[in-house]
Amino acid sequence: MEPEPRRLLIFDLDETLVHASAFPLAHPCDFEVGPYLVYQRPFARELIDLAAARFDLAVWSSSSAAYVAAIVERLFAGVPLRFAWSVERCVQRADARSNSYVYIKDLRKAQKFGYTLERMTIIDDSPEKICRQPRCHLAVAPFTGARDDVALLVLGQILRLA
Repeated sequence: MEPEPRRLLIFDLDETLVHASAFPLAHPCDFEVGPYLVYQRPFARELIDLAAARFDLAVWSSSSAAYVAAIVERLFAGVPLRFAWSVERCVQRADARSNSYVYIKDLRKAQKFGYTLERMTIIDDSPEKICRQPRCHLAVAPFTGARDDVALLVLGQILRLA
């Protein structure tokens, strides 16, 4: 009997794994990308390493391609990714509540890599961005740069059980 294929775990970046700001917080940033000071969420790399041992990994952010590439280079160094997508792969939709736009991550686009929706999970702080496949969403509280944040430790426990 063949082993079950690996699941695809897709990470969001901003407010999920990092917080980027044009203004400094009360503690030093971890690195800079363009005009942004980037604060890495505590335990981000540990979670990435844990996930890489159990899942195929990808990144999907609603930020620019250059920004995504720079963050991925720092956070995922040495970890193979199935893809690293930016806002260009999102579906833009008007949002009446905010009188603005929301960028939807439609996971059906990732099916071309051979994963069914049932075998995909996206970790994202914004439920509105994954509204087309809410059952595939593993929510995490938004990260705003706090050094004592432990959300990724909890998430790691959940992934160990998956």
